[in-house]
Amino acid sequence: MENEQNGGKGVRYKMTHLGDIVVNALDKFWKAALTSTKGITLTYNIHDLKHKKLKLQREIGERVAEIKQRSPELEIFDDDKLSKLFTELGIIEDNINASIYEREERLYPKKSMKEQCA
Repeated sequence: MENEQNGGKGVRYKMTHLGDIVVNALDKFWKAALTSTKGITLTYNIHDLKHKKLKLQREIGERVAEIKQRSPELEIFDDDKLSKLFTELGIIEDNINASIYEREERLYPKKSMKEQCA
């Protein structure tokens, strides 16, 4: 009785609410595991996108060299294949930036709250 009046939780209370305690603990663990997994997935995604970006940059360089070697008088930006490569590169860069932003928001949530309040 004295333990309950002081705000403490006695053995009887703990035994009665053991299921709730376990479920709450599992819920916290599950949320933390999902957050961690999402962060890892974002990091791998960023690395994969950066690799694709480098590959595209190489393809763009090779295509420019090929165009200039075949017909130097042609304007390189009139080439459809080259335009598609540049469009793809822009999409990949946007995805990299979005993934980095989301990862930063997950890693440093309080920092973003401070920036929003300022």
